Amino acid sequence: MVGGGLIYALKIGAPFWNADRAQNTASLPVERIGFLAVPDRGVTTAGRSGGDGRRVSKVPAPILKSPLETPSELPPPASEPAAAEGGSGPVVGSGGPTQGVVPSYSDQRLWATPGPLVTAPKTMLERLDSGLVARLTAHQDSIAANAPRGRKPGDWTVTRNGKKYGLDQNKIYIGSIQIPSAVLALLPLNVQSNPTSLERERALSYMSRDIAFHAARAARDDDFKAAVKRIRERKDRERREAEKLAPAEIATP
Repeated sequence: MVGGGLIYALKIGAPFWNADRAQNTASLPVERIGFLAVPDRGVTTAGRSGGDGRRVSKVPAPILKSPLETPSELPPPASEPAAAEGGSGPVVGSGGPTQGVVPSYSDQRLWATPGPLVTAPKTMLERLDSGLVARLTAHQDSIAANAPRGRKPGDWTVTRNGKKYGLDQNKIYIGSIQIPSAVLALLPLNVQSNPTSLERERALSYMSRDIAFHAARAARDDDFKAAVKRIRERKDRERREAEKLAPAEIATP
């Protein structure tokens, strides 16, 4: 009995195995090979040298012939300027009377037009470096454009009506008056303030901001409480009116 069941299972399983095998076979990719037929445009012309360095002309250039006799005098000058004779185009190879064949990348099937340059994206450090270099370069260009010409660094003087005005490393010029630059050290330009006063002003400013904040908060709280009170009064009034309109309940004995 066990042997008959095994034979029956093997017979039933055969179609499933065949179906699985067919499914795997159908899922395989099919490779197709094709050929591109290049159009025949006639006999291929082989490359050749040619050209004499002048513009191309339909009229072929005249063939120069050596004279049979040596002239004893110069020819008379021409009354009108001779027209520029055409030639056979730019020189290709060793040159010649005919136009040479110049190789070019004109067929898009063989040569694709170059596109924009594609580079890897920049990192954050590279972008910061590029931005910093661009800003510094513009700043340096502005300094170079506005720098005084023919003067030493630190010389910020101008001459008007034969008198000098401005400041240099040694003196301050105000027309006919010259003041030593050391006087600037005596001016109270770099005097520091009292740190105690700064701390007191900072504390007062903090307290003022704190008072203003809590005052605005208290005002908002009062408005909120007033709004809640009005809503409660309205709800109580609506409830009393609803009770008056409702029919009175009759107590049953």
